[in-house]
Amino acid sequence: MALQLAGMRRAGPMIIAMAMSAGPALAQEPFPGIDAYITKAIADWKVPGLAVAIVRGDSVIYAKGFGVRKVGTTDAVDDRTLFEIGSSSKSFTATLVAMMVSDGKMRWDDRIAMYLPDLRLQDPVANAELTLRDALSHRTGLSRHDFSWMSAGVSRDELLRRAKFLKPAATFRTRFIYQNVMFLAAGQSAGKAAGSTWDDAIQSRIFTPLGMSSSMPVLRQSAQVANLATPHLTWRDTVQAKAHMDMDDIAPAGAIISSARDMAQYLRFQANDGQYGGKRLVSSAALRETHSPQMLIGAGGGVPGTDSLTRFNTYGMGWFVQDYRGKLMWQHGGNTDGMTTAMGLLPDQKFGVVVLSNQHGSPLPDLLMRYLFDRELGAPMRDLSAETLARLTTQRRRADSVQRAQAALRTTGAQPPLGLAAYEGTYADSLYGEAKVSVQNGVLVLERGAFSAPLEYWNGGNFRWGKLPSGAIPELMVKFDVSADGKVNTLALGVGADSAYFMRKPAAAAGRGSRQ
Repeated sequence: MALQLAGMRRAGPMIIAMAMSAGPALAQEPFPGIDAYITKAIADWKVPGLAVAIVRGDSVIYAKGFGVRKVGTTDAVDDRTLFEIGSSSKSFTATLVAMMVSDGKMRWDDRIAMYLPDLRLQDPVANAELTLRDALSHRTGLSRHDFSWMSAGVSRDELLRRAKFLKPAATFRTRFIYQNVMFLAAGQSAGKAAGSTWDDAIQSRIFTPLGMSSSMPVLRQSAQVANLATPHLTWRDTVQAKAHMDMDDIAPAGAIISSARDMAQYLRFQANDGQYGGKRLVSSAALRETHSPQMLIGAGGGVPGTDSLTRFNTYGMGWFVQDYRGKLMWQHGGNTDGMTTAMGLLPDQKFGVVVLSNQHGSPLPDLLMRYLFDRELGAPMRDLSAETLARLTTQRRRADSVQRAQAALRTTGAQPPLGLAAYEGTYADSLYGEAKVSVQNGVLVLERGAFSAPLEYWNGGNFRWGKLPSGAIPELMVKFDVSADGKVNTLALGVGADSAYFMRKPAAAAGRGSRQ
């Protein structure tokens, strides 16, 4: 509670009164039956806890929590429970840049090198021309390589230094490719333009004026934070609590902690064109630029398997800009390692919804957001939750069958081609840093950043790394390459479309850092 009260003291007495005046009216259903619908949905999807807020016009008409903060406890979620909002943070970073533009301290097409002169990219054109607009609209052409920053245990400056090792997956400004490190670059630039840091600027320019008194730019010392939801993952159909992932290194792309009540104030501000409580916090022109299409993504973007409710799909800056049932929609979800968020607005209707949950990769927040949009628009009612759950259950069964077939290819009881000691050592990659392989109690163990787990021999030169303390990456296949003289020289792993190749370091060089 100490951290939350400190934030309230900074906000001032008027905002404290607003934050503390929780009325029972906010828990009253704006649409008949939604409490029962949400309660059933979280049980069906095995989501431990969830909070919802709804904004109409300049009013918060609903804010309520469901379920528990941690599985196996009775600690109830309420509208002030804090969640990781993940990539919904990108909207805050883009809004902060808009504020700097409004103040005359930045321009959208400023080159990032003006603020981060040491940033380098592989592609010479991108390296010379990269702008704030490019970074904020995912049009740099760089591949994601999210595992390069996940639990890496490095600073923001080090992540930006490693950006020169990010390989382009497309020509600069030709394709939408989601890229978190570039949002980090934009956020750090905005902090410098503000004369402070991204963290302090988010607090002083957005949280404090909006009365978001419980929100934090980055979660630190989680044990001291009251009313904080615990992340969860699903492992072999069992929901398990997990530790919060350290997101400080990538903070402007996805580290904000907030509550349904606080996020409702942010939606009010966005829906009212940058005004809050009768005061303008950012110019209309600058904020509208974040809501304007910057990059074409493609057709669709609605709920998979349903009618085509979304016909155009673009990205602004920190917002997906789409249509939904013929209405303009701004939305940006968020996934951290253990939580899922949906946040969206129908700006012409001035109707906004945020759904926060403490379950990794859950489709439910987005489904509930769209369900509530449908109720507001008077659309024909469909049980999107039940329909999607049935479809995904069938898909999961098929995936399980494929997994069982792959497991059958493994020779039970087989031993690796070399003794375990032959694999020991420190391996390094310029982008991913170092990984250490050691024998512990007769078992091969791979450690990389905060990730540490046994390596289970699979076949050939392949090992299965897991179980990892992650909902995003519960396990990975790792391949060791052996040279003609029988020595292990590389370790390879892949996450999604990205691959990393760690070269084994000579024993004397271990611990000196990755290749330059």
